[in-house]
Amino acid sequence: MNRILVCIALLLGSVRDPLLAQNDFPDPNFDTKLDAEAFKKEYPSLLDATSFEVKLSKGNILLLIGKKYSQLKLVQRPDLLVRQFWAEYSPVIEKLPEDTDGTSVQYVLNDDDDEPQLRWKKYPQGTPDFTVVDKELVRLKTVQDTLHITMNKADQQAELYLLANDLRDIPLLLDEIREKTTYLLTSMEKRTDPVVLDRSPEVYGRYLGNRQVQLVNFGSDMLIFNPRVGLGYIRGHWMTSLDLGATLYLEKSPIKPTVGYQHQYFFGQNAEGGFKAYQNGFVLAGLSFFKKSEKGTIGRKPVVQTGQLTVGYLVQRRGTYYEPRTWRVTGAIDLTPHLRVAPEVYFNGTFKNLTPGLRLSVGL
Repeated sequence: MNRILVCIALLLGSVRDPLLAQNDFPDPNFDTKLDAEAFKKEYPSLLDATSFEVKLSKGNILLLIGKKYSQLKLVQRPDLLVRQFWAEYSPVIEKLPEDTDGTSVQYVLNDDDDEPQLRWKKYPQGTPDFTVVDKELVRLKTVQDTLHITMNKADQQAELYLLANDLRDIPLLLDEIREKTTYLLTSMEKRTDPVVLDRSPEVYGRYLGNRQVQLVNFGSDMLIFNPRVGLGYIRGHWMTSLDLGATLYLEKSPIKPTVGYQHQYFFGQNAEGGFKAYQNGFVLAGLSFFKKSEKGTIGRKPVVQTGQLTVGYLVQRRGTYYEPRTWRVTGAIDLTPHLRVAPEVYFNGTFKNLTPGLRLSVGL
């Protein structure tokens, strides 16, 4: 019966999106960002692509682990799963000898009619520690017990680890597990769309207590298109430009390559004295630079572009504005998300006829 109630609760929870969003919690504090590499080192060979840590009282810790954010819906109410385990096996746990050895329990639940699978393992404490109580030497337990619950449903799987000082303390932790886990997941979904979290190749979160939440989200890579129009002054002539660029935003790489094409229009007179537009074109390649931002977004990412460094080569030439084999080096600075200033240097051949230029452009 307990198992049926747990499955019903998990099913009801899994259809709510955003997760547990109806709870009215105080706004979390996101002052510090989670260091993903340091987080992984704390739990070597344990974490998966989506992993969350909840700091409980007295050094107890809860971990929620899955390959995707959506899979964590299977364990979004870890208190129910832990409660089910305790209801079935508390008589066994309470009869365990009170020694300093660690206990590891693996508990596997399936969505079919299979019985839960259970494995127990005892492992001795490495270095003995002692204290004095009532003038008697008492050996201290310094290793934590581990409750590892795996939830399988169809082709999805999620896990939770309860790292407890003593498995006998489970009843004292149930309310705390529910409240703190709900707060962490709700806070994350207030900050980042669950769809983005689910598409991200890596997501890590932590609840440290006292509304302190840490989050790092390695969102999926994306291709950013940058159409722009501009006005420039080059070699004593005014010109307008039309740019079309594309930047490959690689989430986990500091290098964001960009390619593009710039069409330039110079206006002058032809041999008959009439008005004529002279078109010149450059192919471009280089790097784009971004920074994290709480105010701006590109796609669904909280980033803004700060600048760009490109090298261009003349592929279309009309008029006498450029010599054959002309190169261009541009270092652009984004003044706002839409306004950019771009100092440039033009030359042909091996740095011949070096000429500065300047452009202002607006766009995406």
